[in-house]
Amino acid sequence: MEEMIKEYIKNIDEYTIEKYAKSNDINLSDDEVKIIYLYVKNYWYEFYKGNPENLFKELEEQLSQENYQKLLKLYDKYKKKIN
Repeated sequence: MEEMIKEYIKNIDEYTIEKYAKSNDINLSDDEVKIIYLYVKNYWYEFYKGNPENLFKELEEQLSQENYQKLLKLYDKYKKKIN
């Protein structure tokens, strides 16, 4: 599973982030798309296997409160499925 995620992340782009967010009723600004893209590309493993608490604190300061809450809820949903 980890190798599949790693390969997917290697090929992900900002458009994919934006499209996925919209499909989950999250309307990101262009800046928010870029921020999330960078976090996904650089910290995917921390979100997958580590403790991303500090990363979420950083994201909370950079995203609108509404989008942050929706993303956190989406993360929790998929994290539970993985575990």
